[in-house]
Amino acid sequence: MKRNRFIIGAVFLLLALTGTAQDFIGMQAEEIKKQMRAGHKDFALDETTKNKVYKYLKYVDDMETRTILFFLSDENICTYYRIIYESDLYKPVVQQLDSTCLKVSDTLWVQEAGGKRYRKELKQHDWFFTVTTRPDTTEALEKKEK
Repeated sequence: MKRNRFIIGAVFLLLALTGTAQDFIGMQAEEIKKQMRAGHKDFALDETTKNKVYKYLKYVDDMETRTILFFLSDENICTYYRIIYESDLYKPVVQQLDSTCLKVSDTLWVQEAGGKRYRKELKQHDWFFTVTTRPDTTEALEKKEK
């Protein structure tokens, strides 16, 4: 039962971050915190670790099975974000990406939202996988169409 709740929660997170979270890109850090408090109550800001190379906000869900990293510029503006999932969620996450985005390859999707284009890159690791969302500055969509 707990596992099913976890999978359902992860799919809802992906839905929320697939549709409107691109709005986080370009957003000030304080506004991200406000949005996360209001719309993602199962996530808490984790300030226990600091990184000397990257500036980011880290959110971890209640079950500590999903993590969101919002990467920030020197001006505290979100430039991209990454969701880290347990491997058990691979299939439903890929199915959701396939249904909401244009699949370019097995590891790359492109989505248009709010007049902007975003690329979602999936990377598998031993015990987890990540989906990183960035503004699409390449011509990935044109490559797919050729």
